[in-house]
Amino acid sequence: MREITKSSLEAYNYRVLTASDGVEAVTIYAEHQQEINIVLLDMMMPSMDGAIAIRTLEKINPNVKIIATSGLSSQQNIAESQGAAVKAFLTKPCTVK
Repeated sequence: MREITKSSLEAYNYRVLTASDGVEAVTIYAEHQQEINIVLLDMMMPSMDGAIAIRTLEKINPNVKIIATSGLSSQQNIAESQGAAVKAFLTKPCTVK
């Protein structure tokens, strides 16, 4: 899914950095935050779930912009309760549109 999403976004000329889990996502964000305009974040990731990753990203940058995603609609409330960083929630599966 990560590679399909990456390819889809790159087809629209987005530059995409990917991570295999929450810990790697936070590390990549910390290293490249000046280059990153928005974070697309799955709420259910190994090593560090989306809620913890969102809070950690906000500590690094209080102005971070996040689009949270999950295949479980129950995760939407969790994502939206994380604060102003979560700008939108996408329920999986989703399309490029």
